[in-house]
Amino acid sequence: MPTQDASAVTSVGDPDTVSTATNDTRIGALVQPTKAQTDAIVRIVKASPGTRATWDPRFGTPRTVTPRVGKTLSGPRPGSAVDIAKAWLTDNKAILGLSDADITALDLRRDHVLPGTGTHTVQFTQTFDGVAAARGGSLGLAVTNDGSVLNYTGETVRDGALSGSYKLGPADALKGAAGKLASAIAFDPSRTGTKAGYDVFAKGPFAASSYVKKVAFPTNSGARAAYSVLFIKKLDEAWQVVVDAETGKELYRTSMVQHESSGGTVYDNYPGAPAGGQPRHVSFDKTAESPNGYVDPTGLTGLGVTTFGNNANAHANWSNFLVPADLGPRPISPTGQFDYRFADHWGTSKCEQTSYPLDQEAASTNLFYQHNRIHDEFYNLGFTESAGNFQLNNFGKSGNQGDAILGLVQAGAVSGGSPTYTGRDNAYMLTLPDGIPPWSGMFLWEPIDDSFEGPCADGDFDAGVIEHEYAHGLSNRYIGTEDGSLGTHQSGSMGEGWGDWYALNHLTRKGYQTNSVLGAFVTGNKSRGIRNWAYDDNPTTFGDVGYDLAGPEVHSDGEIWTATLWQMRKALVAKYGQQEGSDISERIVTDAMPLSPNNPSMLDERTAIMTALDNRYHARSDFDGLVDTVYSAFAQRGMGASAINHTTEGDPTGGNDTNGVPGFDNLNPSLNGVIGGTVLNASTGKPVEGARIMLGQFEARATPVATTGPSGVFRITATKATYPITVQAPGFGSKTVNGVAVAAGKTTAKDLPLAPNLASKTFGATSVTGDAGAAMDDTEASSWKTPKGGKAVIKLAKKAEVSSVQVSAYTNSRFEGLKSFTLQTSTDGVNWKTQSVGGENAFSYQAPRPAVSDLHYKTFTLPSPTTAQFIRFWADEPQGNTKTNVQVGDIQVFSKSVSGLEPPPLPPPDQPVIETFTIAAGNPNNAVSPGVVGTELENVCTLPPASQDSDGHVTILKGEANDGQHAFDMTSSATNVDTDVYMYDADCVKLGSYATSAANEGGTIPSGAAYILTSLYAGAAVDYTLTITDTK
Repeated sequence: MPTQDASAVTSVGDPDTVSTATNDTRIGALVQPTKAQTDAIVRIVKASPGTRATWDPRFGTPRTVTPRVGKTLSGPRPGSAVDIAKAWLTDNKAILGLSDADITALDLRRDHVLPGTGTHTVQFTQTFDGVAAARGGSLGLAVTNDGSVLNYTGETVRDGALSGSYKLGPADALKGAAGKLASAIAFDPSRTGTKAGYDVFAKGPFAASSYVKKVAFPTNSGARAAYSVLFIKKLDEAWQVVVDAETGKELYRTSMVQHESSGGTVYDNYPGAPAGGQPRHVSFDKTAESPNGYVDPTGLTGLGVTTFGNNANAHANWSNFLVPADLGPRPISPTGQFDYRFADHWGTSKCEQTSYPLDQEAASTNLFYQHNRIHDEFYNLGFTESAGNFQLNNFGKSGNQGDAILGLVQAGAVSGGSPTYTGRDNAYMLTLPDGIPPWSGMFLWEPIDDSFEGPCADGDFDAGVIEHEYAHGLSNRYIGTEDGSLGTHQSGSMGEGWGDWYALNHLTRKGYQTNSVLGAFVTGNKSRGIRNWAYDDNPTTFGDVGYDLAGPEVHSDGEIWTATLWQMRKALVAKYGQQEGSDISERIVTDAMPLSPNNPSMLDERTAIMTALDNRYHARSDFDGLVDTVYSAFAQRGMGASAINHTTEGDPTGGNDTNGVPGFDNLNPSLNGVIGGTVLNASTGKPVEGARIMLGQFEARATPVATTGPSGVFRITATKATYPITVQAPGFGSKTVNGVAVAAGKTTAKDLPLAPNLASKTFGATSVTGDAGAAMDDTEASSWKTPKGGKAVIKLAKKAEVSSVQVSAYTNSRFEGLKSFTLQTSTDGVNWKTQSVGGENAFSYQAPRPAVSDLHYKTFTLPSPTTAQFIRFWADEPQGNTKTNVQVGDIQVFSKSVSGLEPPPLPPPDQPVIETFTIAAGNPNNAVSPGVVGTELENVCTLPPASQDSDGHVTILKGEANDGQHAFDMTSSATNVDTDVYMYDADCVKLGSYATSAANEGGTIPSGAAYILTSLYAGAAVDYTLTITDTK
């Protein structure tokens, strides 16, 4: 995707940045299992009641086969784990659609023991004419220590035939891939050797060497002869591309980047932290997990002389575009003592450009230590040599070696400051396949007005951020049966969520933190850090995917996963104490990774964690109670037994579903209760139809657990807990009732009376001036944009005694969110009375930036009820001091005494709007992100642009498509292209983007958008279909 412009600089995990996506040519018509397969699975279910199977609709084969908790898929069997796994496959070949020859031809990928259990995770790869499959054709089984098969995951192909030929060579495949992803750069591949089964090619003009391997690419009718290309364009831009070996066509593409004795002086947490905030000397000598110590990679010469060892290699990387090799400055110590005082020159000088090198040695030492420490932590949890961990020398313990993690210290420090800020306020991890070194870059952090207003800080000293990034390496190599199996929105979100969880688990377990805040040092915010809340305060559930200001985004939605795992951990610690509770938590979260399918959804991973719990702890006398404790955490966060993801042709696993239906019911029915009642119109006593009910705090882009019919009645089964209930309905705005307790085996009667929103368009309120309709639609999913100090006069639906107003500062541009307002009331629209609500800091934010928790609904009660037919709302100030516009999410006006207001019947949703067009050619090299058409749009703002359809197309939005409650789906005729979508307001100012590496894009149209720019970044002569749908 194009380089980000300076105005869009984001921090690590910034929810305004949309993540990259996978491009897979196999997405299309769903393949059904054969009758023989379904008959075979029925036989298994009959033999073991409660067994569940899910199917991979790309291939028509099982994705998972999971027994009921406490059961296995087979009884005990003698022999090795590999032999037992193959025997089960042979016995159940009808389910998989495989022949005996297909099973014999399987390549063993991994035989790994989950520490402390004796259970082996055995993984195989299908081969086709002797060529191993890639991006499909893999499978895994867990074999317990008594020889029973615990579960199955896979994505196998029924037909073993290989089609096509290897007409092209590895260099041709690499040149073709590079030509698409870096078309303006001349590149003549030069082979230099082999590594981990790949042909290695010299880096040429790019950041690092490229790797190419002959593979078979599974399809629904066999496999295509292909090459897997690992192409590293820049330090933080790298791709795996599968290329047809006969035609050169791109078959698959995905990003590999996730945007986070001797001894030394280090910080266990961060400098100045209440615990772990003082420098201390630690040993770099041998540990049980690192038998040669941290510094010397050979184990022969004693103490090493620099920050380079078997597990890690850390050095300064001040130019963000340098190859991550041993070129940057690094500490040198002939005695192996790396004791450097951290004077925080970057912080004390207020980001003086010449200051950071003075702390390079301390920063390199600290990052080197943390990478080694995390290596040992994860090794103990099972991320060992056979699991694909990061080591130069695997000591003969299987797995591919030669891949110690590269730690890029102060990454991009020279080139990354003003005006682009590409090397500030961030961190990243690039994970390559086992045997090829990954790298992680830690940036300098610098305040940027109205973008990221944190301190001057060196990210190499924030242990939480460092572990977050390293955990991307764990999840990318350990999840499922192939490297990099996190290619959907939900799995990508979990990738971010695991990073936060492992960091907090370590810091809390060691006593370095008592709160659940990540990134306090780099953000300067000790109450919530880099996220929307501290995790102890996070209210989100599975129904809230897409809740944040930018809509669905992996860092924000990853908070849902972290919050769920954190709640599980807290419950286990409360029951068993810190040591045992955290032990159980980290064991089952980690054990679940190789037990999960590729590209798991949150619900898939919940099931994998329950399988891991069963495997490791089934023999405990309190096992049933342990199951209840763990599953209750998932149920309380909406990932209970009835939760579902929707699958489509374009999303066959449901992992990209951002409207998954939450379920709050427990697997153990004795723990469930019921919340039931009626949603009532408080002004008439009649039921309210179409009320959306959420067990949570949010309504915008949230998926309800129930929606009322004409009777207004709702009934929700939920595990015992205390919940907030939010109800939103046309004409009534949004109302949250906190502290609703559900008791096991009982029904909680909870009628929900809703006062009419007198400022609602549904009841006939009108915007007399100010065009504030987007603030009168009963939801904060849309927003009204006005110049700073702008006003709207609203004629209320009925003259009444106004007692309160509920206001949202939701926005699609964080620093344009409402900060202060003035409210006036009038009976005639001429004479006005100023009410003492709102004021200078009605909505304030915590640095470094406004978060959803700052801008969510607030209720302001008038000093005394005031009779009014009109209100005048002045949007006085935005959050940002450089912003000239203000955005208001919604204005809702209530009266305690109004009567007789009844809404009209609910209107049907808008009919979908469909537009088709063709873009002539992509433009990956334009200095301005949106290309020629986008540049003309931004500079001239004439519609349609004269350059329309050259490298982009501008769509003019009509009707209510910009009300914040419409979604778009942009589908291309080709799969091997890169499409980016940008949203603009009526003044041609960019509001946001959906700019992944995918051929297709989709999401919510932000409130106030006037134009959609579809920009072709890579490709030519591409036909597009844009579909706009009403989500109300």
